[in-house]
Amino acid sequence: MICRNSITDESYWAWPFLKDYIRCNEWSEVSLNTTAVLCYKCVSKTTGPPEIKSSYKSTGRLRGWQFMKVFVDKDGNVFHKGKEQLKLKGTLEPTKPKIGNKKLSKSEKSILRDAVLKQMVFVRGKLKNAKFKKDIKSGSIKMRKLERQLKKL
Repeated sequence: MICRNSITDESYWAWPFLKDYIRCNEWSEVSLNTTAVLCYKCVSKTTGPPEIKSSYKSTGRLRGWQFMKVFVDKDGNVFHKGKEQLKLKGTLEPTKPKIGNKKLSKSEKSILRDAVLKQMVFVRGKLKNAKFKKDIKSGSIKMRKLERQLKKL
């Protein structure tokens, strides 16, 4: 069936949008019961371009602030588990971010692993040559410590 925009018809609902455009000669495949069709090109002309929203905008609050028991932002607004407490506004100091352990990159991990393995080789050598019980015990403690470090990496 040919597109509805190919026929001049002022009673047609999309006519005000499409009257300035050139008549369409697009054919569309439809079922037997269809009375009229508007091709995809004319539909895009009537609806216009899609609205593209901007990406995530930061509120300036800490990550995961809504899950904290008590969070106070820079303006003095107090939040208990993400819900604002208007009565407490300005009564508490702003929450300071906790500086946690920085995640190591792959190259940093490999460098650290190599250093631990070198220390283990050195300690093993001392353990082999150790004669006294105190030297053996201190060497084995160092080895366990290094093994735990290696496991963390």
